[in-house]
Amino acid sequence: MLKQLRITTIKYSSISVVNLQNQLAYVWDVAGRSVMIVIFMFVFVQLWTAVYNSQSATEIAGLTLANTIWYFLIAEVMELGKPRHDVNISEEVKDGSIAYTMVRPYNYLGYHFANGLGEAGVRMGLVFVLGLPVVLYYAGLPVVDWRNLPAVLLVVALAMLLDFFVFSIIGLLAFVTEDIFSFRLIYQKLVFILGGLMIPLDFLPDWLQRIARVLPFSLTTYAPAKLFVAFDAAQFRQIVITQLIWLVIIGALLFRQYRWATRRLVVNGG
Repeated sequence: MLKQLRITTIKYSSISVVNLQNQLAYVWDVAGRSVMIVIFMFVFVQLWTAVYNSQSATEIAGLTLANTIWYFLIAEVMELGKPRHDVNISEEVKDGSIAYTMVRPYNYLGYHFANGLGEAGVRMGLVFVLGLPVVLYYAGLPVVDWRNLPAVLLVVALAMLLDFFVFSIIGLLAFVTEDIFSFRLIYQKLVFILGGLMIPLDFLPDWLQRIARVLPFSLTTYAPAKLFVAFDAAQFRQIVITQLIWLVIIGALLFRQYRWATRRLVVNGG
């Protein structure tokens, strides 16, 4: 059992390392796609500076302007750093290579998860580094208790896993629709509005906050960003419990969908 676990760990770790090396080999290409974060952060800074000034407020919903600026950087890191494995699954279905990739000696979704970790590591790092000068210029260093960082990183890890589950479901829809762009777009817009990417949930009306907080969208973007800038132990526990509940629900749906997809591949592909 332990030997098999060790072999499995080495196998999938190697996949992550190889893709990390591939991403670093073309780091300037990745950086070119990530440079938009500079524009995004500059626009967000100007927008929210105007909002705070118009209200003559040092805080809104418990967040200072500096907190809000740092919040948006972390939220953009979570959003722009996501791997695009759902698109890769769709392309494999379209060109027929899915018939080969699914029968290789590894779990198909496990491969995409490990492969995505390497990609996400580079993309998230670049988004953070490129956006950091703008944030430091306008907001300075974050006023946070670094002892809470392990708790925040746990929420980040669960958020990435939840995102992986959702995008895997979207990707496997390609077995029926082939093109999954519309499904990806719908999910992204829900994260944009109800996930706290456009506006922190704290700034929304109370009734909309209550709805957004129990949905999975806020757990992938708002949760890590909010806990980084304004950590609260009670909110941390609530977020982790909600993340685990959604992981079980969406994980069960993904498991059933994956079994269906593999049976469909056998029937249609022989």
